[in-house]
Amino acid sequence: MVLLLVFVRLLGVIIEKRSLLFVTHKGKTMPTKILVPVLALLLSACGGDGESSAPVENGSQNTGSTSSQGTFAEQMLAAVNSARSTKQQCGATTMPPVGALTWSYDLESAAYRHSSDMANSDFMSHTGSDGSTLSDRVNATGYAWSAIGENVAVGQSSINAVVNAWLSSEGHCLNIMSADFDQMGASLVENHSASYGYYWTQVFAKQR
Repeated sequence: MVLLLVFVRLLGVIIEKRSLLFVTHKGKTMPTKILVPVLALLLSACGGDGESSAPVENGSQNTGSTSSQGTFAEQMLAAVNSARSTKQQCGATTMPPVGALTWSYDLESAAYRHSSDMANSDFMSHTGSDGSTLSDRVNATGYAWSAIGENVAVGQSSINAVVNAWLSSEGHCLNIMSADFDQMGASLVENHSASYGYYWTQVFAKQR
């Protein structure tokens, strides 16, 4: 069997009133208590060709609008809620089962904006090419939040692959399993002229 090595990069961030900061530098994760209300995780990893699900054909595309694609939303929500329904080992932290999320079109819009930006500008970061932050993008939709979080990834061609990658990363897994969130939106934007082809964003939140 020929193994195809795919370079995968992921990011996770959560913003709350009080939090821990997780920053990785050259593959090392350092938890630090801070006063600034930001929690972030940066990491890079390589993976093989063990994806079992078909590529997503109907997610948000970089040529389309921000309207929801029903099948994509249903599949992403099902994958995340399936993970939340059982105990998960998020790095050194065991997370108990937690309630299901519901889909938010405002959060999907914020996710689409960022995935489209990353795909068209060929980069991967929580900061947009225009300097926007997660809170900027969510606020622009009019969504009133008390807690928000974001997972970003590039390179995975299916929902199962990207959710499994996030669950294998402590910070991203903690976002998915957090009881602080009760809604989410997500987007996949494809640009096969860019470095990674597939650009994913998940946005989690709880309304005020």
